Amino acid sequence: MDIDLKTIIKEQAQAVQIDLIGFAEAKDATEFLPMYQERIKNNHLADVGGVGELAKRLRVSDVMPEAKTIIAVGLSYHHPVAVRDQDLQSDKGIISVHVFQRDYHKIMQQKMQELVAKTDQITQQKYKYQTYCDTGVLDDRICAYRAGLGFFGKNNFIIHPELGSYLFLGHILTDLPIEAYDVPMANRCGECTSCIEHCESGALYGEYKLNPKRCISNLTQKKVLREEEKKRIGRHIYGCDVCQQVCPFNQRAKVSRHACFEPKVQDVYVSCDEIIGLGEAGFDGKYKDTALYWRGYDVIKRNAKIVKENIYSEEKDHE
Repeated sequence: MDIDLKTIIKEQAQAVQIDLIGFAEAKDATEFLPMYQERIKNNHLADVGGVGELAKRLRVSDVMPEAKTIIAVGLSYHHPVAVRDQDLQSDKGIISVHVFQRDYHKIMQQKMQELVAKTDQITQQKYKYQTYCDTGVLDDRICAYRAGLGFFGKNNFIIHPELGSYLFLGHILTDLPIEAYDVPMANRCGECTSCIEHCESGALYGEYKLNPKRCISNLTQKKVLREEEKKRIGRHIYGCDVCQQVCPFNQRAKVSRHACFEPKVQDVYVSCDEIIGLGEAGFDGKYKDTALYWRGYDVIKRNAKIVKENIYSEEKDHE
């Protein structure tokens, strides 16, 4: 019954266009505690979106004591954007491709809720469900890894052999029992260190080693930046995709079927002056339905001004 139910849930996930789904036992992820302890020891903690007590990110029992199963899900947002010389040789800054066009939090929640509703219809029982996408206490990547959605890459992303790492991840905690849990995927990075070699800020300082305080994506979300941090963000107005762009798995990954996540070239490479001149109303009109809107216009405008100055300094250095 349980194995058949698992198969049926996977079929329903396909019906609502969830790309990846896996099942893990809802037990505390204590095997990852040393990783968190090392980050605490080295003060390698993210400045934005952190949890006060990091160990809580591993304790399923705190979030849902009666949980038996973690259903991890993933959506691909891989839509390659061609880099144009005129964009790199202009005053344009860069916005991460994960921003467009619809806010992935809302899309993921919608699909998880649809899956829960279909599962309820099938089981005809009152199981409990809690759905999360980048908003819960538990670590989405650890949930995805334990449920077999992919392996941890050296860039600290979950990488699927066919879909790469451009994945939005979510998880469902439930007291629905599943007997045959999925198993974690073996690492396939091999000798490749391209993500480490190309990390512009030194945030990736070794294999599987990440200092979020240096990560450009983290810096572009901070409310206050020191002078050296302003220089470190380079041309990035929001987010950073470099360690994913250079990953061989992403270079041969399948293109996403979700058109709602497809960015246009002019979305990714955007004029700093355009951002600066938007104003609150213009910002709302352009970005209200996207994943950067939560950060607010003041921070995004500040970043655009910093990027413009960085580009000016870069050009002076080459004179």
